[in-house]
Amino acid sequence: MYVRVMVGVESGPVVDTDMLEGLDASGVCAAAEAAQAALVAAEAELFVLAAHWADLHAGPMLNSGHRASGRLLPGTERSLRIGADGTPLVGEFAAAEYGALRAMGHVAARHLIADALNVRHRHPRLWRAVTAGRVRVWQARKTAQLCADAGLDHAQTLLVDAQTSDYAGTLPWARFETLVQAKIIETDPTAAEERRRAAAMRRFVATGQSNQYGLKTLIARATAGDVIFLVAMLDRIAHILTLHGDTDPIEVRRSKALGILATPARALHLLQTTSGNDDNADTAAPVQGDDTPDSAEVREDPEDPEVVGEADVHPSQNDADDPAQPQPQRCPTCAGTGHGAGQVTGDPTPFTRPGRVDPRRLLPNATLYIHIAADMLHGGTGVARCEGVGPITRAQVIEFLGHTAVRVVPVIDLAGQEPVDGYEVPDKMAEALHLRNPACVSPWSTNLSRNKDSDHNQPYRPPAHGGPPGQTRPDNLARLARFPHRLKTHGGWRLEQPAPGTWEWRTPHGYHYRVDHNGTHPLGRHHRREQPEPSSDPRHERRHERRPPDRHRASPHHRVTDSTMETHALLIGLHALGLDLQSVPPC
Repeated sequence: MYVRVMVGVESGPVVDTDMLEGLDASGVCAAAEAAQAALVAAEAELFVLAAHWADLHAGPMLNSGHRASGRLLPGTERSLRIGADGTPLVGEFAAAEYGALRAMGHVAARHLIADALNVRHRHPRLWRAVTAGRVRVWQARKTAQLCADAGLDHAQTLLVDAQTSDYAGTLPWARFETLVQAKIIETDPTAAEERRRAAAMRRFVATGQSNQYGLKTLIARATAGDVIFLVAMLDRIAHILTLHGDTDPIEVRRSKALGILATPARALHLLQTTSGNDDNADTAAPVQGDDTPDSAEVREDPEDPEVVGEADVHPSQNDADDPAQPQPQRCPTCAGTGHGAGQVTGDPTPFTRPGRVDPRRLLPNATLYIHIAADMLHGGTGVARCEGVGPITRAQVIEFLGHTAVRVVPVIDLAGQEPVDGYEVPDKMAEALHLRNPACVSPWSTNLSRNKDSDHNQPYRPPAHGGPPGQTRPDNLARLARFPHRLKTHGGWRLEQPAPGTWEWRTPHGYHYRVDHNGTHPLGRHHRREQPEPSSDPRHERRHERRPPDRHRASPHHRVTDSTMETHALLIGLHALGLDLQSVPPC
């Protein structure tokens, strides 16, 4: 006797638990053996189907089918080699629908299909072992990934496959993985040593080789909070450089800001020239010595690689070329007690001793979106979520917010977004859409980034060409990552929003999926959407109406709503966490 497994699309139990009654130890052994065999067979079948799905969406004909005037139309499907060397081209959109059927996003499905192609074309012996049920699919995928990540070509991978596949399924995975890694090293020892050095460097702050223009790449790995704060400080210094006349692009100014931070005294002096408020940035005090050359700049003579600049010597011993008729100044470093009478000429800024400074004036404006649960505010327990980082603890909330000024912003009224006639989505409406659905609304998506497209579910038609008013509104918009947006536009996928915050997708082969705040729900192939019941919320009943402007109605920026009360409650809770917000306005 063994457990009977029932597979179906309808919701409900897939295991007949009634069969467990009276099942003895021998019955459990038989049931476990049968279930394991079924699991291995099902995994192998799905793996083979993934490779066959790629065959049905072979790539070469795609690049010729979507061209106009010899050029590939923007956004249309392309042919890609998603596997390693020796695998065929595949249509770019192929993985999306297969992934939806497997309850995974398009990125995970793409990796699955790539692994299936790698095993079939680069590990033929391992492929036969998988189809025979002797090797688990996850073991075959991991083996293929080890060889692909090592950069082995097709011939080298065939050699590793011939030397290791006979041991797959008999050795424990840890021992088999060690064997595969050893054969990869034997196949290409030079490349293995390069990978070892690269892996060791990834644990530290690493720099690349300088180019002919004197530029060097800096790579660092640090905690998320430190990186966020560093980028915010770089942005602030880059903005200050703009106020002082620097017209370089923002990327260049950020790079300059990193160099400025390497000289703390110089960075401190520059930060003191402006207040922390961007509104007062234009009235910042001028930088001392603006009319003199930058004292931190070193002019190198190509014939003298060891030229010493002004910043490399004590100010009192500085005999570099100075402007005409220099004005002697007291050395700010040694207060006139150093060797050489303690006087300097030129710009003493890099040697200036900073006076008493309010540290809060020097903090950058970093935007952190931290969602704090009520339990954490009132009881000190619970989990918070920082966008771009993930779940964080109470201690991390204090770490992120405790060393900087916090400005609490009230929650945006999600239901108070007025429709607009233009195509562009207003910033407040886009923010409201993100707060309502932080993830991309495609099936099984894991994308939580703010960098998404605002797609009109019903295609936008300009009013000048007969389009209705108010087409840009929350119940006609979906926040999509670029790839799902391309699927909808060029890949044969269909998208509707039957109710605010609920989307229904139809794949090219007719499978339906509903996406809402609870996740993704497969609806099968023959789904008929029920008409939603009339909403009792008058705002939903009038969402298509365009109300005339009422000059007596309070502006959304000034009206008192529940969000104001929530803001004051949040302030009290943040005080309970030990954060000092007394000097910070609530909003």
